[in-house]
Amino acid sequence: MKRILGLVVCTALVAAAGSAAAEVKPSADADRTTIPEEYRWSLSALFGSAEGWEKALDGLGARLSEIGVCKGKLGKGAKETVQCLDTAYGLKQQLDALNAYAFQWWSVEMNLPKPQEVRERAISLTGRFEEAWSFFDPELREVEQTVWDDMAKKEQGLTKYGFYFKDLKRRQKHLLSPKEESLIALTLPMREGPYNVMEALAHEMDFPKFKDETGTETQLGLSVFPKFRASSDRRVRKEAVEGAFGTLFAYRTTLATSLATSVKGALFEAKARGYSSTLEMMLDADAVPVQVYDTLLSTTAENLPRTLHRYVALRKKILGLDAIHYYDLYNPLFPNFEKPVTYDAGVKMVEVALKPMGQDYVTIMLGGMKPGSGWTDVYPNKGKQSGAYCNAAYGTHPFVLLNYNNDLDDVFTLAHEFGHAMHFFLSHQAQPYPTADASIFLAEIASTFHEEMLLNDLLAKATSKDERLSLLNKRIENIRLTITRQTMFAEFEKLIHAEVESGGALTAERLSTIYRELIEKYFGPGFTIDENDPMEWAYIPHFYYNFYVYKYSTGLMSAIVFTQRVQEGKRGAVQQYKGLLTAGASDYPLVILEKAGIDFTQKEITQATYDLFARTLDEIESLL
Repeated sequence: MKRILGLVVCTALVAAAGSAAAEVKPSADADRTTIPEEYRWSLSALFGSAEGWEKALDGLGARLSEIGVCKGKLGKGAKETVQCLDTAYGLKQQLDALNAYAFQWWSVEMNLPKPQEVRERAISLTGRFEEAWSFFDPELREVEQTVWDDMAKKEQGLTKYGFYFKDLKRRQKHLLSPKEESLIALTLPMREGPYNVMEALAHEMDFPKFKDETGTETQLGLSVFPKFRASSDRRVRKEAVEGAFGTLFAYRTTLATSLATSVKGALFEAKARGYSSTLEMMLDADAVPVQVYDTLLSTTAENLPRTLHRYVALRKKILGLDAIHYYDLYNPLFPNFEKPVTYDAGVKMVEVALKPMGQDYVTIMLGGMKPGSGWTDVYPNKGKQSGAYCNAAYGTHPFVLLNYNNDLDDVFTLAHEFGHAMHFFLSHQAQPYPTADASIFLAEIASTFHEEMLLNDLLAKATSKDERLSLLNKRIENIRLTITRQTMFAEFEKLIHAEVESGGALTAERLSTIYRELIEKYFGPGFTIDENDPMEWAYIPHFYYNFYVYKYSTGLMSAIVFTQRVQEGKRGAVQQYKGLLTAGASDYPLVILEKAGIDFTQKEITQATYDLFARTLDEIESLL
């Protein structure tokens, strides 16, 4: 995943992409070919064609035997060890590019058989690669630290693998024999299968049509669901939620089976590696103690009455409702300020907000956001994956997938994903391949930092009471959705994994019961739960990622701190933040954060965030 285009190239991209492009009306039913090319990404930076990808895939598959030649040589000599590591990591870098191309093609044309085939072939090759190099960790863990240090003095090329070796020694007791590691690698395609089943099923679901705000019959789908869920027209958002969750309910048995199988697959690996739980295994990958996870859950629970429960009551009052439902949680509280924001206008807003980061930073960012850059796939289309993401392969620029619907929220999503893109870009530029990709724990700081910079810039320029109220509510929504909601998801994950670990069965009914109890806990007594609301668990693909979502919470909490420092002009704040971006995976996430003055083993940062939540509620009530 790495080394990126230089600044000169990116400057050229800005100039090339600066011309005006035709405005597009977003539609989930749009044929991809009808979307102007400048608003679609170009995968040619990875491979010139599908045929080129095929050739590279076959070539890499034929070279996997080169890894096997290294068996028994690791740690036996400095020259042999560095040659083997260079070979394995070189092949892995090529594999990253193959996977990126396959996943990104599939992401925008999930309804076509060829992208599905290409993705499956990439997954299969990944399993073969994992199997081929499964003896690396077991062999290297037997190398004594003194021996490694001596080899590193003889071969400077080993330096870039220093952190890898250090972390290997830390996790030594959880590594298995070469044969056992090979067997676990063979299960990778099967363990990833449940996610693929869920995604395929989501594409094949028969979502209903309904009438939008203008009375036009519109096809409901997961890619446009967030837009209609946030409609100012209560009839529209109610029908969208009922249609989406009702459809998920109709497929509940298959969806539950898929998620339960995913959990069991994760538990299989945790048990095989000697962890007490899947949670412990997944956190240990970043050397994060379970205490951090539990502190996040407990501190959130303590603050719910003064934050989220209070906010639910405030929404109910402002909207003038007798009861507040799930479909009343996402519509704007202050619609008089809500205006459409074209993609080009959104790009300009993000550019202005990030100016404090310096012209070099902004120039790179604009190089990717502007139409025609080839970095960004902007609008929804038929067969396109819902949501948004950023991906990067070492040696190419990042790629950003959006489903831009001309809303202010889409501008924040643009900022979010380009926070990831800048993290990829700068870490790939500064780090060698083995330490270039930072953990998600740090990556979610980069994304939410951009959102916070945008929000604070808009708040500083607010010229009316309505505008300030709308933006203050955006701050509340950021914390609610990125911290409190993700923490609720994190607690759901902990509960469902514990259910399987204790011998329980994750039926659709059991999953919905657990989720319903969490809705009651998090949203409080003033919230009305409708029949199919608990089916939201089937809408969240991150539950297949195994304890991923808590990093959104810790990420925004950290981002709030960094944003305050940068916008207050504190000496060294910009350099300190860029230092985090360029650090990549050169150390453990908590160590990198500790150097920046952030300690997640304590509750202070979490508590400070909820104090900000409460203060913002105070200001909204005061303005009203």
